[in-house]
Amino acid sequence: MNNATRNAARSLALLSLTLLVACKAPGEAKKTNDLDAPPAKTTALSVSTTEVKTGKLTVNRSVSATVTAERDSRVATNAGGTVRQVLVSEGRSVNAGQAVLQLDDTSQRQALESARVQLRQAQIGLEQARNTTTQSGTSLNAAVRSAEASLAQAQANAQSTENLYDLGGVSQADLQAARSQLAQAQSALAQARQNLAQNGQSAQNSIPLQQTQVQSAEVALRQAQENLSRTTVRAPFSGTVAEVLVQEGEFAAQGSAVFRLVDTGSLRVKFSVPAADAAALQQDTAFNVGYGGKNYVGRVVDSSGIAGTDRLVPVTARLDGNVNLPVGATAQARYRTTLGQGVLVPGSAVQASGAGNAVFTVNDGRARRTPISVIAESGGQVAVSNLAAGTRVIDPIPGSLQDGAKVAVSSGNTP
Repeated sequence: MNNATRNAARSLALLSLTLLVACKAPGEAKKTNDLDAPPAKTTALSVSTTEVKTGKLTVNRSVSATVTAERDSRVATNAGGTVRQVLVSEGRSVNAGQAVLQLDDTSQRQALESARVQLRQAQIGLEQARNTTTQSGTSLNAAVRSAEASLAQAQANAQSTENLYDLGGVSQADLQAARSQLAQAQSALAQARQNLAQNGQSAQNSIPLQQTQVQSAEVALRQAQENLSRTTVRAPFSGTVAEVLVQEGEFAAQGSAVFRLVDTGSLRVKFSVPAADAAALQQDTAFNVGYGGKNYVGRVVDSSGIAGTDRLVPVTARLDGNVNLPVGATAQARYRTTLGQGVLVPGSAVQASGAGNAVFTVNDGRARRTPISVIAESGGQVAVSNLAAGTRVIDPIPGSLQDGAKVAVSSGNTP
């Protein structure tokens, strides 16, 4: 083929192409190759599904807790005085009644010794009064018996003289003398009996008085002993001396606190939680208490308090075992609470829109939008209602997925 023939063929081809372009319909759009465009409706979208099950949606929470003690006392002294010696240092354990602090007791010991002397004096006075009464009574009783014997003899003599006088055996003077001796014997007996009675009356007056003085001295002695014992400040219960509030040489006024005692066996942790969580923290519920890198077991004692202005409910718990945490320290209370119960769905399988919350299921190869009600959400899971357990839902939901779209479940996820 020569050059003229080739040029003619080329010109004919160009003319044909020009006519073809000119003959295109005026309204026909120019086709483009857009890779971002959604696939044609005739193309099935590949999806994965997961089976949902009924369960509880729980969450772990951690809040600050304060370590306290049921028995945490600032022990006061019952007497005033200078602190002579601190017997137990801070942090040491003591038993109930153990001496912790000693005040100066010089004046109290002197008062006690004086009370002992006064009691002994009163006891001696009572003893002497009893001895005197006893001795006097013995001699007066002997005098009465002697007077009675003399009277009996005088009576016999007077009677004999009367008989002799009647017979003319004695004179009138002898009779008068016998009668005089009888009268004297009668008077002596009366006097002896009166002396004995007066001695008994004296004993009745003096001995009770001496007994009262002894009793008064005994009361004074007990008070002196009590005053001395008050100079020793003792632990009212077993525990740990958390703080000594005075130093040796200082003056402690009566009624002032001198040391702080904590019963470590009654340790408690206190914290506050939302009202919904308090309902789950029933009595004896176990949870974790963290302090100093160690974990301890706490058990709820009371969560029935009323929420304050911060809408938090106070919770009190005890610690299991022989735990010795510092009172006033801050710990971490970690507990698990249930947010809701229902059908658990992955958060990536839930679509939230203006039309409400929904999941997508697959029915006859097409995606079907199913409305749901959200109960609670946490940790990438959602507890929902209005969805049957065992349903397989699309997870995750493709961004372009629409209700009724044709889908193909990937291998291993076929419903």
